[in-house]
Amino acid sequence: MTYKSITTTSFNNNKSIAQVKPHSKISRMSSDQVTPTTTRHNLLTLPREIRDEIYLTVLQSPSEPPRCPEYAGSRFAGFGSEPEQQKIVFYPTNVYPRYACQSLQACNHQVNIEVREVLARHDSSKQGLDFKLDLMIQDCRIWPTWTLLPGPITHIRNLEVEMRMFDGCHGSQFGGDGGPGAIFRPLFHLLSGLFHHGPQFIYKGPFQRQLRVDTMIFTICRRGVLEGQPHDERDARGLYSVLSISNRISQSVWLKLRMIASCGTLLGRVSKLKLNTGEDVKEFPVPNRKMAQGMVDHWDSYGYHWGIETPSEEDILRSEESLY
Repeated sequence: MTYKSITTTSFNNNKSIAQVKPHSKISRMSSDQVTPTTTRHNLLTLPREIRDEIYLTVLQSPSEPPRCPEYAGSRFAGFGSEPEQQKIVFYPTNVYPRYACQSLQACNHQVNIEVREVLARHDSSKQGLDFKLDLMIQDCRIWPTWTLLPGPITHIRNLEVEMRMFDGCHGSQFGGDGGPGAIFRPLFHLLSGLFHHGPQFIYKGPFQRQLRVDTMIFTICRRGVLEGQPHDERDARGLYSVLSISNRISQSVWLKLRMIASCGTLLGRVSKLKLNTGEDVKEFPVPNRKMAQGMVDHWDSYGYHWGIETPSEEDILRSEESLY
């Protein structure tokens, strides 16, 4: 009894010291042990190698092209040395296309630096990056739209140009009086604008970079109007043709692309040409020297111009008026 009385009395007398303070401390320690602090994960907590793979995936993810020319959005007719004949390339009114890297670089300072490093690494290496250009073709008019434009680099691994037809043509614009068909004038003009002025195609000041394309791939899209056309037809001269319309178009495009390469216009800019018809793929290494001056003169006689092309004041005024 005495022992119990002393213990109880001691405990009660020291309650504020022996029970309250130590108990609250023990409670806090137990709480910390039961519910540990959780780490919040985000992009920047991932290893750098994984972040680089994510950046690269975003940079190489293409967007959907316009469904047809009617849904192409606001456009203006492009510049040309022959205004009435070459103003049949309709460029987006936002002449400076948006690169895929811009959205990433706007996240924060660190992501901005890392995305720049990814672009620089692929630009300076043998890898390069892929670009994709959609061309909607109706009659002899072209609506170009970039569907994959990763960043302002000079080394392009694959430049894929998809040509989509939107009229019930019989291939007439792909052939002419023994010379290049009418469609090749705006197409040639478009390629010249790309290599001399950059992805915006038209002159907006000196272009400081020279694009280098490992492989330029032209894809003939035969969906829609080309399908269902008669397989056997007579051409304009009444000669019986056993080739389908799409095959004749493919052959004409392939022939003219090889002629462009042989003229020396792609020398130092493109290493190889490819044509993908959906049924087969043709390849043509670009010659490392100009092969035929006579061919150049022949094409010049059809009004083709390859080089830097600055717009006149009248062209500038017309393009500004088309923006409103």
